[in-house]
Amino acid sequence: METLRNCLERYISNIVLIPLFGRRYEFNSIDDAISGLNTLNIVSPIGEFEKFEVIVDYNNSDTIRATFQNKNLLTDFLRKLEH
Repeated sequence: METLRNCLERYISNIVLIPLFGRRYEFNSIDDAISGLNTLNIVSPIGEFEKFEVIVDYNNSDTIRATFQNKNLLTDFLRKLEH
């Protein structure tokens, strides 16, 4: 009964959409990543659209995290959450 109650009473409490733009930086070591991080220009970044990240939080502390390359696929995913 408790599992059923949690499913029926669960609702979305927050949705976070993060559009990611920029250039991908890949490193082989932590030191290289830190050096690269220190050279990034975060004040005036440049780059192309990369992807969307979405975080869906529920009132029962469940979370869905997903990544989409396409706005239409993200929209379809969000619509499916309505049901």
